Amino acid sequence: MLTKVKWVKLGKQIYRRLMKRVLERDGWRYQKCGSPENLLIHHKVKRSQQGDDALGNLVSLCAQCHMEEHGQLYYSMIAAKACSKPKPRRK
Repeated sequence: MLTKVKWVKLGKQIYRRLMKRVLERDGWRYQKCGSPENLLIHHKVKRSQQGDDALGNLVSLCAQCHMEEHGQLYYSMIAAKACSKPKPRRK
């Protein structure tokens, strides 16, 4: 079982710089679908599971893919249009 560790919150400026470094590293695109729009930063290992804010734990995702990573079935039409990943067909 994981023991709870006190989480350190980064300041706005530091977090913005960190986000910019992740986006620059990923070429300002989500590497899986190639979308350059609506990019968000995602923690590979969630903070709630003791994931940190290290560059190796952060990745850029488009809005739709980010919501899918978090198990959210519904997403905005803007996010869906921006993502160039093939959409699942409805049955």
